[in-house]
Amino acid sequence: MNDKDVTRLIEFGNNDDEVLPVEKCVCGQNFGSWEFCISIYRDGAGACPSCGRKLYFHLGIKIYEVIDE
Repeated sequence: MNDKDVTRLIEFGNNDDEVLPVEKCVCGQNFGSWEFCISIYRDGAGACPSCGRKLYFHLGIKIYEVIDE
């Protein structure tokens, strides 16, 4: 798998479980909220209607403990 991290090149809204609305694609095309959505599944990658790039997303959560000094 040679997938490329393009996170910094796109704009997106808040995800709804396994779906993420893309507001600006790598190609620069803007979309209205929920007009172009992508999935967490690589096999179900959504293709940009403008440039055809296939995109999917990955969630990551980090939890921190507060350490008072």
